[in-house]
Amino acid sequence: MKAVILAGGEGKRLRPYTISVAKPMVPILNKPILEYSINLLRSYGIRDIFITTCYKSSTIKEYFGNGSRFNVNITYLEERKPLGTAGGVFLAKHLLVEPFLVLSGDAFTNIPIDQVVRFHQSKKAAMTLVSKNVPDPREYGICYTDQSRKLLGFKEKPSSWEGNEVNTGVYIIEPFLLRKYSRKGALDFSHDLIPALLHNNEEVYVFKTNAYWRDIGNPEEYKKAREDLMRGQFTTDAATAAGKTETAVLDPFITRVQVACPKVKKPIVVAKLLETESVPFMDEQEFKIEHRDGGWTRIVSDPDRGFIIYSKADRKNLARELARYYGKKIKTWQKV
Repeated sequence: MKAVILAGGEGKRLRPYTISVAKPMVPILNKPILEYSINLLRSYGIRDIFITTCYKSSTIKEYFGNGSRFNVNITYLEERKPLGTAGGVFLAKHLLVEPFLVLSGDAFTNIPIDQVVRFHQSKKAAMTLVSKNVPDPREYGICYTDQSRKLLGFKEKPSSWEGNEVNTGVYIIEPFLLRKYSRKGALDFSHDLIPALLHNNEEVYVFKTNAYWRDIGNPEEYKKAREDLMRGQFTTDAATAAGKTETAVLDPFITRVQVACPKVKKPIVVAKLLETESVPFMDEQEFKIEHRDGGWTRIVSDPDRGFIIYSKADRKNLARELARYYGKKIKTWQKV
């Protein structure tokens, strides 16, 4: 199976993080969001990956290249102007001649792809949507299904509360739909394609997942995703999602400390952290310091809130002491 990752969006709601990079290139613990998605696909044996690009596309291409560094094959579907979530996929219909998976570039998830594929095949579906219950559905598309999980209705971003089961933007699609509903120009899955499929009573089904999924569409969701990863609520591949957890990720003794720092002082603090005279500084950088007695401290530059410190150790008190130690250092260094 091949996969398409949608990475062409501008990410206006995620500013200031997306001023200089494409939205899927915003980092979580030193890795772009997009890298987590590529690792997820590879862990399920999907190595032929198409990436739709438009805004700041060079930041994606320079980092991932042809994918060989990540043991995958990447083909870029360049959009000269934004074509919506589906427009770039339809342009590549001649390349997608077998069932394929679509994944949003700003999704932080470990959805069990093998289970979704089996569900899609068992239903003989033309298209399968992956859904999840969320506390507040108003920023998403609401799915309504019958007992067999066939999609009966779909409402994008309702103004009032209309159900908690939402579209995650993960799909498996049969290639005949690209020919049958072919259209040039901008096209959106939620606003255009899914309503058209429902209107024509196509075999569209919904796989509901309990796996981790977060749409990193705004700064708050982005920060929550980072917190989730640090606290072990997100595992990064098929093995860990299936229960083979890594103790380094799930260790409970992690302390978080936040330290205010004026932006003009951050280059000084970063230089001190790295023990250099000066350092090229970009906001939203992350630094990891290994401790001689085991454990580590990660220091994350937050554009709005100074620095966030995470310290891990084999004892809760030690983790707390290390986090406070670096917090005091940052307070001292910014006075230089």
